Amino acid sequence: MIKDKNLIYIGTFGLLVRMLIFFVFYTHITIYPDSSGYINLAEHIAAFSYSDYDGARTPGYAIVLALSFGNLYITLFYQFLFGIVSAILWYLLLQNLRFSKKQSLYITLFLQTFIHVYFFETAILMESFILVLISLIFYLITLNKHTFLIHLTLSLLFGYLVLTKPFYLYIPFLLYGFWFLKDPKNLKLLASRFIILVFPVVAYLGWSSVIKKHHGYFSSTTLMGVYLSQNVVRFAEKSPDEFKWLSEPYVAYRDEAIKENKDIAMSIWYAYDDGAYDTYGMEFSELSKVLTKYAKVTIANNPMEYVHQVIFYSWRDFWKPTIYWNYNDFNFKYANKLFRGIWYIQEPILYLFRFVFLLLVPVLLIKAIKNRRIDIGFIIMSVIFIASILQALLTYGTNNRFSFPFEFLIIISVLMYFKERDWWFLKPLVNKFKF
Repeated sequence: MIKDKNLIYIGTFGLLVRMLIFFVFYTHITIYPDSSGYINLAEHIAAFSYSDYDGARTPGYAIVLALSFGNLYITLFYQFLFGIVSAILWYLLLQNLRFSKKQSLYITLFLQTFIHVYFFETAILMESFILVLISLIFYLITLNKHTFLIHLTLSLLFGYLVLTKPFYLYIPFLLYGFWFLKDPKNLKLLASRFIILVFPVVAYLGWSSVIKKHHGYFSSTTLMGVYLSQNVVRFAEKSPDEFKWLSEPYVAYRDEAIKENKDIAMSIWYAYDDGAYDTYGMEFSELSKVLTKYAKVTIANNPMEYVHQVIFYSWRDFWKPTIYWNYNDFNFKYANKLFRGIWYIQEPILYLFRFVFLLLVPVLLIKAIKNRRIDIGFIIMSVIFIASILQALLTYGTNNRFSFPFEFLIIISVLMYFKERDWWFLKPLVNKFKF
């Protein structure tokens, strides 16, 4: 029997909202260009075969699809379940951060009111799965229990997270670094904690070895060249002559995208999909390998343009809230306008939390240096802020998706900061409702 009735409230609320949205308003599975890559890999996994796979996607999320036995509605069921589990983990995590049960309940329900969470769950994208993994990881971290079993569990979770999105390999190393700085002399504890690095490194090296074996170069994905080249889109023509055969079609499709008011971040994809490089008879993985060299040289030759691109486009986009749906596929007329209206209200709220979070970054950094203490608030802030920088350095495109799995941590970080200051900005409300 569940002793804490708040868990029932959270689970019931999450279930009812999902049923309302899916069965009444949006009985639809949202497919995006990225979805096909996961579905394709899932089919290979189900067949226990790698032959003819292009190496674009990693297997973490594709395994979830494979376990759906080719039925994407089962995948949606899994993702709804992930969403409910995530909310329960937020509630428990908040209590680990010394919020009261009532505060934890209210904040968790508040987090569950944002509709983009539910629409991500109706899309064949990895974000909902990453969200539950990160929620579980930070729940375990905030338990503040330093046993070998906890460290081993974290290592396994980090390993699977890296198999899902290799980009997140930095998190276990960052966490271990902070642990080392907090207690550098406790060798026994550091040795126990070292296990958190093992499985993520094995996952990264293992999958990269698969790419090396089948595609000839060591990388976690054959998309790396495309990712890097997207970050040179605004100065793609400023490359050595040896890469003109790459840059000229790229620039042509970029200029066409500008004229047609299309997303210029996807210009390299427009060129590839339209067959601009077909005459060279290269497989996708081979072209991406050359694109990696092209992007690196172009960036090295144009460092200021690259910095401008990273700061004012790639990094900025990370902080934009986003919603993934097919706006014209709602079940009845004006339902889309209803949800668009809700999103117009919620989007500024999410922008506000992001803005306050960014204001708190230097505050928390100065506090940590001044007090010579690394607390959980500083760790959470560092993980999110470093993610924003790393993703901006690596690619330009759907960067706003990268912040979604950290959104609950952004909001919790802001609330935690003000809680430590006795909720001064909410004093009248706190006193009235005994929050």
